[in-house]
Amino acid sequence: MQDWIYILNPNKDTFDGEPSDKETVRRLAHEDPELDLWLSRRNRMSPGDRLWFFFSQPESAVAAVAEVDREPGEDPDDPDFSYRVDVTLLPGPTDALYGNPVGRDELELGQVRSVQKAKPGALKILLARAGL
Repeated sequence: MQDWIYILNPNKDTFDGEPSDKETVRRLAHEDPELDLWLSRRNRMSPGDRLWFFFSQPESAVAAVAEVDREPGEDPDDPDFSYRVDVTLLPGPTDALYGNPVGRDELELGQVRSVQKAKPGALKILLARAGL
């Protein structure tokens, strides 16, 4: 199992027209937890991997988590977002992170990319805060 940080910018990214802020993602975790996300390139994700949602604004922090449902695949019908991955938000851990997010300084992030692997030190903090 691998853990990935997925960067969201609520000013640019949306979920079916809804803002991708932590309030919306928390609500979706309870009401409609299955998401289809775009990737800038194919990552070597596997079913069961975790995707930790890093919200870049207004506070830079991880405040939600999902589990990868299947390996990322190509979407030839959407050249702008050619790689996709299906995930399911985890309601309990997302609630825990919403109430006690993991800040950027705790994540050991260098250059922020759209998707990157979680570092071991940061993973310990993420798992603890999410109650996993």
